[in-house]
Amino acid sequence: MLNDPLFPLLLALRYMHILGAIALMGGAVFMRFSLLPSVPALDPATRAQLHEQVRSRWSKVVMAAAALLLISGLTNLALAGRYDFEPILGKEKLYHMLVGVKFLLALPIFFIASVLAGRSAMAARFQANARFWLNLNLSLALIMVLMGGFLKFVQRQPKPTTIPPAAVNSLLQ
Repeated sequence: MLNDPLFPLLLALRYMHILGAIALMGGAVFMRFSLLPSVPALDPATRAQLHEQVRSRWSKVVMAAAALLLISGLTNLALAGRYDFEPILGKEKLYHMLVGVKFLLALPIFFIASVLAGRSAMAARFQANARFWLNLNLSLALIMVLMGGFLKFVQRQPKPTTIPPAAVNSLLQ
């Protein structure tokens, strides 16, 4: 891995992905288990002011984290074609299927996080039931983290480079 010419890019992508996931999931854990239970004790005016202050700041974090995760995830997905992955449970293409499931799980996670940080009428409806939506989002995120942790242990080998036939070489010259 260290001798891969793309190692600096792969390392940067890994850090982007980890930091995006920490920010998005860590913020959701904080909101669900610390902020949300504390807010009912506040008077309505303070509660509304706190909500707007947190929402306006958190929405920027959600956008940045989602961007980091999308950029790094899609780039990693494109670069996965450089490798042959060992079969999982005897299935040759199960690695790619699980990565696809992870990608599909990311979409509702980004959507829920974005709506909970939003200002629209739909956002207000989601925010009125924030406990449910945060629980759902954290459950989906936990599944993704567990899947990602498992997939990191799947052995992979760089695909062998193929030498073009002599006829192709003569055309390239």
